[in-house]
Amino acid sequence: MSRMKRIMFWLVAAAIVMTAATASAEDTRIAVAAEAAHAEAPISAVAARAPHILIFDANGALTASHPNPAAAEPGSAGPTLARWLADQKVGTLIAGDFGAKLTQALEERKIRAVIATGSAARAVKDNRQ
Repeated sequence: MSRMKRIMFWLVAAAIVMTAATASAEDTRIAVAAEAAHAEAPISAVAARAPHILIFDANGALTASHPNPAAAEPGSAGPTLARWLADQKVGTLIAGDFGAKLTQALEERKIRAVIATGSAARAVKDNRQ
């Protein structure tokens, strides 16, 4: 193999590895269905109708707090929340419980569902991959 082909091969290989690492880092974002808009908020017992969705980065730091965009939906709150989480590049959702529609919608989007209680920050710390 010529020197130029070897250089091109390694450049392409490096680009692929960097892209995979970036995608993996995004998928490690963790969302928590919470009762309030801060890291120490209690985890909501009901995922799709939780008042707030907290988003933590791969290191467990709170990066965003949002009013749950699906909480007031008259129906299909679970699929609505799952779509929104996928748009936010979330890889895991932590809540006290999950309904059947939300569970199915999360599975379709390859978002992990974790049942937990206590504070959001503690659950994220315990469930980081």
